[in-house]
Amino acid sequence: MDNFFYTESYFFIAYLESGEIAYLNLIVSNMSTKKHQPALTLTIITPERERLSTEKDFSPQDLKIPEKGFELRIGDNLLAGTDKHLRLKVSQAGLGLELEFISPVSGVKIGDGCAWFGKDKKIFYCINYPAPRSRIKGKIYYQGKEVPASGWGYVDHCWYNASTTDFEKVWHNLKFFSPQLNLILTSFTTPERFGSQRVGVAFLVNDEEVIDATTQIKVQESCHQYDPNGGKNYPGRLIFELNFPSQKAEVDFDSSRLVEKMDVLEKLNKGAGSRALKWLINTFICQPYYYRSFGKTELKLSSEQSTKNIKGEASCEVIFVK
Repeated sequence: MDNFFYTESYFFIAYLESGEIAYLNLIVSNMSTKKHQPALTLTIITPERERLSTEKDFSPQDLKIPEKGFELRIGDNLLAGTDKHLRLKVSQAGLGLELEFISPVSGVKIGDGCAWFGKDKKIFYCINYPAPRSRIKGKIYYQGKEVPASGWGYVDHCWYNASTTDFEKVWHNLKFFSPQLNLILTSFTTPERFGSQRVGVAFLVNDEEVIDATTQIKVQESCHQYDPNGGKNYPGRLIFELNFPSQKAEVDFDSSRLVEKMDVLEKLNKGAGSRALKWLINTFICQPYYYRSFGKTELKLSSEQSTKNIKGEASCEVIFVK
């Protein structure tokens, strides 16, 4: 698209039994001096919670897209497969992922997958979920060693045509995995100009199908603690309440178990010019900062007939855009 703010992204994250968390973000955006510029960010969080990350910009010519199927090549890196079986082979600056995301259920898009903003509805944010119940296998590389990879993962694919600061204020994202089912929740609040509304989608999926889906999401924060690095009051506890058509769901999550916190604009600290740009963005536009927590939790499902408590693991992101 010719829109300056057009951005498209693929995000892959793997939670490994060996304790590592590994993720990859591919972004293609016009918000740069290069039109349709692709970039790859690769991050591995060690079991000791050391964060290893590398980001690289590519030229538009480095991105190869086939006419049919999903097989993206960015330089020597590969993202390929189907919406039930995706493969990554990515290496940058001593970090590497050779992973398969395998789901018994096909990719999911709720409705048209899009939220529309403004009186003229010209601003959109769209998302779908390939491999919604991913198991992970393969290997990862970091600090000169190879680690066999086994665990569970999450994938999303987004595209939008405005700066995220236009329609987002704070994100709350929850991904729950258990032997029985997954709960996937993507949710954000809009700025005042769009009514401070909660926008989002949540769905339950087992090994056979999507069981339920809803846009009726409530998030309660408590146990706030001030983080001087991010300059934010981060919630140590989050309660997610969901009204599905056939049942209600609740997750009471201990979000104080941080495995990662990051200044999104950290990469702009490298030189005097980029530091000045960061100051301008932080002062006049936004102060993006995010917190990722991870740990065991329970999903409570209740209907008129029964109540179930399902034990599993969950990852939660709180992303402050403003």
